[in-house]
Amino acid sequence: MKQKIPSENVAVKLNEWYSTIRKNQVTDAEFIKSEIKHELEQMEEDQNVLLYYSLLEFRHNLMLKDLKPNKAADISASLSKIEAKKEDMQNSQVDEMINYYYWFFKGMYEFKQQNFNTAITCYKIAEKKLAFVNSEEEKAEFYYKLSEIYYHLKQNYISMNYATMALDTFKAHETLSEKEIYCYFVIAGNQVDTMKYKEALETLKAALNKTKTTNNIHLLASAHFNLGNCYFYLNQFSESYEHIQKSLSIFKKEKSAYEAKALFQLMYVCLKQEDYVEALNLYEQGIKSSRVINDKPHEIQLHILKKIYIDQGSTEEEFKYLESKGLYPDIEEMAIDAAEHYNKIGKLEESVELYRKAIKAMNINKKGGIGHFLPKSN
Repeated sequence: MKQKIPSENVAVKLNEWYSTIRKNQVTDAEFIKSEIKHELEQMEEDQNVLLYYSLLEFRHNLMLKDLKPNKAADISASLSKIEAKKEDMQNSQVDEMINYYYWFFKGMYEFKQQNFNTAITCYKIAEKKLAFVNSEEEKAEFYYKLSEIYYHLKQNYISMNYATMALDTFKAHETLSEKEIYCYFVIAGNQVDTMKYKEALETLKAALNKTKTTNNIHLLASAHFNLGNCYFYLNQFSESYEHIQKSLSIFKKEKSAYEAKALFQLMYVCLKQEDYVEALNLYEQGIKSSRVINDKPHEIQLHILKKIYIDQGSTEEEFKYLESKGLYPDIEEMAIDAAEHYNKIGKLEESVELYRKAIKAMNINKKGGIGHFLPKSN
């Protein structure tokens, strides 16, 4: 009779798998996953290890959803498999680390679904279990994710605090330099939100230079996008176009989930430059791209830009959708911009109504919202 593989050995392999996932090393992660699946068939029974595998498979799919959306499994189906085992987790002596991973990964999923209240609730439950986490790298990963969601919720100083906590650990480990760069993205996003544009520009220039020393093409695209976005806020549209175009080229080549976002932002730049022919071209590409990956928010925002700057039509239904998703920072920014545009071309009644919408969103944003940079490290 063939001897069973000790579950402890498989657990070590699972930790190795998770390490590659955290570093977005897709090829390595896929290879190790296939090895583990084979070993599980020969492993001695251990429910904790099987639960750990299911959670990492879910986390693996979250990574693929951003980096390789065409290869990603249905993450909602993946979560359903985890939820089906939730009762077993509650009724058995499950390792506290397993509980931590469950709430942490579920929070990441809800964040990607833009269910921010649910996501922050999950993160808070996970934070209570952080005492059971011995790895400084894992704690830094968790702090980074908190910095990310608080940035999106417009809680800028809380976000900066968590980003700094994560950054201190990432900077202390040479192998985590890419994670360090993602922290700079979050810090720069907060600097933009607090109108420290020149500080943000310097942060992002340094991040781009550091990114060029890595072999991470997705990270390079994000660095260019964020720098281009910062130039947009500085009204330096030529520089903005240059960097966002570079990011878009990479996102298209990599079939990234961020392609629609880059197309939206590049269309915005072209509208500011009054290049309406190119803007319409980017609009059509953006609609197609957003529908392929079911990115409804960016599809709606593309419609808003077209209706405001080109059609001068009603955007009431589009803004209602953004409200239903709680995307009030997007509403605030786009409504203010639309109001200023309509005021400029003499559509004063529409301008006043959009200013009202922006003020309402601004008040709600004191409690939460979504940001515009690409800080995600998956």
